[in-house]
Amino acid sequence: MGAFVVILSCILTRDLTLKGIITSIEEPLRTTCMVRLIIASSAVLGHFVAITNIPLVAADWLTGLPLPRVWVVIIIFLIYVLGGSFIEYVAFMILATPIFYPIITQLGYDPIWAGIMIAFTVVIGGNIPPVAMTVFIVKDVTGSPIGLICSGVYPFLISMIRCVILLFLFPGLVTYLPSVMMK
Repeated sequence: MGAFVVILSCILTRDLTLKGIITSIEEPLRTTCMVRLIIASSAVLGHFVAITNIPLVAADWLTGLPLPRVWVVIIIFLIYVLGGSFIEYVAFMILATPIFYPIITQLGYDPIWAGIMIAFTVVIGGNIPPVAMTVFIVKDVTGSPIGLICSGVYPFLISMIRCVILLFLFPGLVTYLPSVMMK
C-alpha cells in the first residue's frame, strides 16, 4: 500500500521518470541479491558445519573447559559481539548460531533465552567499532556525518548493554511469559 501511494504521488507531481524507476528498482535489487547470497553461503557453510560435527566438537571442548558454565556462556556472547562488529550481524548470526546454540542449550540454558540473548549481543556488535555496519548504513541513507550518528547511537547502545545484563542476571524476564503460554 505504501509503495502504491508513493507511485501515485510521483505520478501526480510528475516526478516519475524512467531513470527514477530504474534507480528505485536497481538499489533494492542489489541489496536483496547481496543478502540472498550471504544467506545461501551461510546455508552451505551451515550444512558443512553440520556434516563435520563442528558443533559437537566445539560443544565438547567448551563444556570441557575448567570454567563455570556462566563464563562459557559469557565467552560465547562476547564472540557474538565481536563477530557482529566485524561482519554484517544477520550473516554472522546465521553463521555462528549452529555452532554456539547447541553449546548453550547443552549447558542447561533455556533455548528461548539463548535466542534472545544471541540476537541482542549480535546487534550490539553491529553498532560498535571497528566496522559498526549499522552506523555506516545509516550514514549512507541519511548522508549525516559519522560523529553525529555515533552520538545518537551510543545512548541506545548503552541501554541495550544494560538490557543484556538484566536478561543475563534475570532470565525469567524472558522465559516467564512463554512458560505460562505453553501450559
